[in-house]
Amino acid sequence: MSIDRRRNRKIINPKRVILIACEGENKTEKYYFNNFSDRNKDYIIKYVHGNETDPVNLVKNTITDIKNYGLNLKVDDVAFCVFDTDTDPIKNSQIESAKELAKKHKIKIITSNPSIELWFLLHYKYSSQYLTNEKLLEILKTHCNNYSKNYNIYSDIYPKTDLAIKNAKKLEKYQIENGKELQTVEANPHTQIYEIIEEFKK
Repeated sequence: MSIDRRRNRKIINPKRVILIACEGENKTEKYYFNNFSDRNKDYIIKYVHGNETDPVNLVKNTITDIKNYGLNLKVDDVAFCVFDTDTDPIKNSQIESAKELAKKHKIKIITSNPSIELWFLLHYKYSSQYLTNEKLLEILKTHCNNYSKNYNIYSDIYPKTDLAIKNAKKLEKYQIENGKELQTVEANPHTQIYEIIEEFKK
């Protein structure tokens, strides 16, 4: 996009853009992030097009939409790629390739291990217990028995957001102190969703 077109975008819509890429058909992340949209905020949330499920193609789609939207990540716009690490070690090489590509384009990789539901759980309790997706959902439902992939949990957990951020950072420190590299399958559990929430709270 030309400089003139980028200027026009800023004139028509002066708010900064927070661009988010989520995996495949999974609507859980969008249901949650949409709650942070507000006409009184200094940003608007946009989502990357496509239904990619692997990290590298998710980053590639993000690069395409950064150009299509005329975003300027060097100034005030931000782009996040959000995906789960799951528990299969084969995902490590995919994540590493995605990180290398994202770094070249100033895209922030955000992972949750094993899934975003860990972020939701951290609103209720801190835990460093190794978790499969099945076990994570089981524990989360003991705190929010209505929870399902199509459930908008925002109203249940929003008052505890600061606690979740604190717990997520504590868990991140725990993994590092135990020699685990973040954004890998081995760093289970951990989540960086708090970085997006802190961007919303700026």
